[in-house]
Amino acid sequence: MLAVLLGGGWYLTQSTAARTYTPTGPGDVYLALGDSLAAGFIVDQPEDAYVARIATALQQQRSIEVRNLAIPGETSGSFLRRQLPQALAFIQEQRAAGKRVSPITIDIGGNDARAVESASNEERRHVMATIEANLASALDQLIDATSTRLGQPTADIAIMTYYNPYPGDPTDESSPAYWSDQLNAAIVRVAVARGVAVAHVAEPFAGGNVYRYTYIAAGDVHANSDGHRLIAEQFVQALGYEP
Repeated sequence: MLAVLLGGGWYLTQSTAARTYTPTGPGDVYLALGDSLAAGFIVDQPEDAYVARIATALQQQRSIEVRNLAIPGETSGSFLRRQLPQALAFIQEQRAAGKRVSPITIDIGGNDARAVESASNEERRHVMATIEANLASALDQLIDATSTRLGQPTADIAIMTYYNPYPGDPTDESSPAYWSDQLNAAIVRVAVARGVAVAHVAEPFAGGNVYRYTYIAAGDVHANSDGHRLIAEQFVQALGYEP
């Protein structure tokens, strides 16, 4: 275990050695966490949002409840302060009621990165490090909350990488593409170190596809209905569930 100083306090994080993700399967409740994407911001119909699409896929396998705690505008810091405590309390409540929460899907960190798009490279590097530390703390707490006393996991947790809506050279620090890659690398590092599944959303959105799957042509970075469908597919694939 490693100790990380964050927000004035020390948090224990798991070691960075890679762990294998092994699905336990859907439980009684599907819990969605994240920002405006998870909240289904700017989709034509509520059922088009990726969380709703995942829920539909899960319900084809078994009866499952859905709880979406996502908050538009959420950052990794505000996630730790408000959404995560709600999620942990909900998981505890469900466990007390004899219900298993699984899967848990997460998208978080994109708003942190967008807030410093015009900042210096030094400040952006600091924000990336903060995102990584916040995600590590959040995942550690979710894993602990969904593990048995013997440390066996009872929930499948998956986190997504972010698509990059802007063009650029991923090797150039002055390019948005570079910082998008840095954000996604941080997400993957903390997930893989903890055996958390990664929904590789960035890849199918790459290149000209971002114009097909988002509203970026109109100046909005959010995914459209087709983009949400693709995000849902990447989550289901990452979780290892049958389509």
